Amino acid sequence: MIKRIVVSLLCSLLLLPSYVYSWGDKGHRTVGRIAELFLQDDNAQTTLNQIQQILKQGETLSNVATWADTVKRVHFGPDVTVADKDTQAFRRDLRNKNNRNWHFVGLALDCPSYDECDATPIKFTTPDDVVHMINTAIRVLRPTNTTTPRFTKRNALRLIVHLVGDLHQPLHVGSGYINPDGDPIVIARSPQDIKMNDFPSDHGGNHLLIGGVADRDLHSHWDSDLVGLAANGANVNSFASSLKAMTPVSPTWNGQGQFLSWAKQWASDTDKQSAAHAYDTVTITTARSVTTLRQSQRDLPSRWVTATTIRTEMWSIPNLSKRVFGWRSY
Repeated sequence: MIKRIVVSLLCSLLLLPSYVYSWGDKGHRTVGRIAELFLQDDNAQTTLNQIQQILKQGETLSNVATWADTVKRVHFGPDVTVADKDTQAFRRDLRNKNNRNWHFVGLALDCPSYDECDATPIKFTTPDDVVHMINTAIRVLRPTNTTTPRFTKRNALRLIVHLVGDLHQPLHVGSGYINPDGDPIVIARSPQDIKMNDFPSDHGGNHLLIGGVADRDLHSHWDSDLVGLAANGANVNSFASSLKAMTPVSPTWNGQGQFLSWAKQWASDTDKQSAAHAYDTVTITTARSVTTLRQSQRDLPSRWVTATTIRTEMWSIPNLSKRVFGWRSY
């Protein structure tokens, strides 16, 4: 897929309103840990040292990867006072108040690419979606950055680690758009049809309840259920080590061109994963209800997709980090 490791880019887990929680705590922490393992294997001590200079003593890419979710639904304003001064600075800046919107982008399932759905008449992106905010955070960490930063470097790094994780969760990128006039109700995939008919979004599967499972939606199934199945009881360190060793690194994971374009490339890749694997067996039976093949027909392939996706994003973070900190591409 693409090289993603943004020198301090790792920090995310749950997001969005009630509808966007990416990978859950264990998934985000696993992504951070795998990124660290890749950097250690590559003997990228300079990058590791720069990351540690930004983080506080005892912090790692793994244990800061969930910070972005902790600042989504809290009070913002000049009166905020908390012990962590970087978090305080983040919450005093009202530009960050709607940060829950930074964790996703709702692309139509048949968008040819992020860029092609980033312009009218089939525009599905926003100025504060996950792709744009990853690049905003990257610019803060660049050694050549001369502008007044919106975030402290520690906050930028914590955001990157989390948001890069979110960007690889299929339902944080691809969304179903519901055609209620179908019989049965169908999920529209064509960006042109969706815009022409103003079909409503399912918000990355958050509005699709799984039949027979109380209070469970398709998004949460991918965020938490499938991660748990893939981990099979292993703790974060063990899960990270097994994922890293699972398959050889693929050349297709390397980003192409200027690294500030990598987030767009990842979004395009993830949207295809969403179309091919997250929505492929979804059948809407009634309003706000969805049936999926949850057991042997679905859980095993979905578990594999989840594990592979987490592994590619852990590769992305280390590679991005090297580029962010001024390293040459490799």
